[in-house]
Amino acid sequence: MKRKIDVINNPNVLNPWVKRSIELFEKTAYLDNIHQVYPFKISKSKEITDTVRREIIQSHQSRNTKKLINLLKSQTKFPYDDPIWYLLKTVKNGLTNNPKQIQRIAKNLYSLTADETVARLESPPKSNQQSGSMFSNWMRKKFRFIGPNKFKSSRNGIFMLDASEENGKQFVINILKQKIEKRPDLIVKVNTQYIIGEAKWIGQSGGNQGKAVTEVLLFCKGQRGSVKRIGIVDGCSWATYNVNGYLLNNKEQVLIQESESDILSALQLQKYLDQLSSI
Repeated sequence: MKRKIDVINNPNVLNPWVKRSIELFEKTAYLDNIHQVYPFKISKSKEITDTVRREIIQSHQSRNTKKLINLLKSQTKFPYDDPIWYLLKTVKNGLTNNPKQIQRIAKNLYSLTADETVARLESPPKSNQQSGSMFSNWMRKKFRFIGPNKFKSSRNGIFMLDASEENGKQFVINILKQKIEKRPDLIVKVNTQYIIGEAKWIGQSGGNQGKAVTEVLLFCKGQRGSVKRIGIVDGCSWATYNVNGYLLNNKEQVLIQESESDILSALQLQKYLDQLSSI
């Protein structure tokens, strides 16, 4: 992706928080330090019972699609990423009214061996699927959380909203008058200033990582009224050079680094909030 900004020779045109996050990545032990926010480790495999394992293998080998689908719909994981499987198994008549989709999914399942199907069901979750809870856990250790009533009436200090997924979402929609699809990862009040934020770990270029970048950018562009929107992004988006010394031009870097929005590393979040507090 072609860059519009010369980040090497003219870095001062970047958003100041973007600039600081790039410098953090380049000049400090960034990956060591970000581990306090995202303490990635090998996840435990999710084992299924011997009975279910045996029934899945038998149904797969005998091409008993109806039984195989019924067994798989009770599992939290699916053997591969299918864009409509969740809808099929959770909406009324999803499985019975869409036979062509069942055939398509069955064909994909039978392209795997029975053992591969079971192994994929039991494989540990991907790291980027854990990052949301890691960020939330870090936040709770780092900042003070208070309930909706105290949060709304607070006037001095930095406070995080302590509310469930749904209650947090409704607070942002009904009280802050913001248009959102889901609860923001960050709902904070600095004195009288409300800030909401979307947090993402971008581990590598390509795949779903590009989608995560787009989500952050669209979230920030949705700013309305006096409520600030920020992106809290970590990972490869702050890198500027590859191992051979060439400038990185992947969209995961370019779109974040050239954004005019306040997008920053989680390691900069305290400084960002402190600065707002002093205004």
